[in-house]
Amino acid sequence: MGDITLTAALRANLLSLQSTADLLGRTQFRLATGNKVNSALDNPSAFFASQSLSNRANDLSGLLDGIGQSVQALKAADEGIKGLTKLINQAKSIAETAKSQASGGVLYTGTVSINSTNQASLTAALAANNDTFKVQVGSGAVTTFTIGTGETLQTLVDQLNTIDGVSATLVADTANAGNVFVQLRTTNGQTLTVTNGTNTPATAIFGAGVLNGGAALPATTTAPTDRVSLESQYNTIRTQINQYITDTGYKGINLLNGDNLVTQFNEKNTSSLTVTGVTYTSTGLGISAAAFGTTANIQTALDQITTALSTLRNQATSFGNNLSVIQTREDFTKNLVNVLRDGSSALTIADKNEEGANLLALQTSQQLGIQALSLASQANQSVLRLFG
Repeated sequence: MGDITLTAALRANLLSLQSTADLLGRTQFRLATGNKVNSALDNPSAFFASQSLSNRANDLSGLLDGIGQSVQALKAADEGIKGLTKLINQAKSIAETAKSQASGGVLYTGTVSINSTNQASLTAALAANNDTFKVQVGSGAVTTFTIGTGETLQTLVDQLNTIDGVSATLVADTANAGNVFVQLRTTNGQTLTVTNGTNTPATAIFGAGVLNGGAALPATTTAPTDRVSLESQYNTIRTQINQYITDTGYKGINLLNGDNLVTQFNEKNTSSLTVTGVTYTSTGLGISAAAFGTTANIQTALDQITTALSTLRNQATSFGNNLSVIQTREDFTKNLVNVLRDGSSALTIADKNEEGANLLALQTSQQLGIQALSLASQANQSVLRLFG
């Protein structure tokens, strides 16, 4: 079949209608999708620029989760410092109570460092068989101790602990491994009298003795109200501090127990903040085990607590500053994500008012084209009338 022959007028109007139909289809698609650029074919420059902005917005949006978790980790550390402060203030109250009590000889600490050989057999070096010494609490009964052949230091300590109101312990000599000092103290606020009987075994075991910072051990001393009990309470708080610290972490990050926190702020990992953790166990805070035998020792404990509280306040300030920085970056990142998405949309999104006006104009143009096509065909119809 040969080609159909159209007049120039008909062909021109047909091409115009086809072009209008294409524009109508594109305009309707834009209105349906809401975008004026739906693929690289529509506008390569705008499409790829929009995609780049959108990709960065998505990357930063992913970082927001990590930034938010860093905020929570710092908040957990701050709560941990608040709890630590309460525990340390409780320890401070105990120490102040001990200090307010009358000073005196609650504690005998021997100046003789006893080695393992002498611990195993007192009669080998420190005392002779049947040597005696006496211990009296307040006006109570006098208890006489006789050193038996081969008696050990631990056996003697056990015997001393059978006296009501007396606590006897062995304290390690940190300067001489394997050696100990003997401590003898009252626990009920009564006076304590230690005297030699046969020979001088008490002097040999307790040495010259130290009391209130180094005075020679007298035969009779005055003990304050139960500092030993307060000492035990103080040490319990130290234990609680150590246990408490292990519970202050957040999702595996414990800033109060030595962990560091790294927060990334951009998609290239070139901008970040590292929050250095601390170790705030009792040892890390410089709070030593209690030794409330003397007022000087109690003051040392109070000084340690004052330093620890100052350390906590300073660290809380440091964490607070870091938290402020991270929250500022979090807000900035949220706003930047919105800016990037708005920029991406501005390159591709369709103006529905404009596209609606285009659709109406194209529909009108299409109707006019149809009318023009009809008019163009009337010339051929006039020829047909000649044959009527």
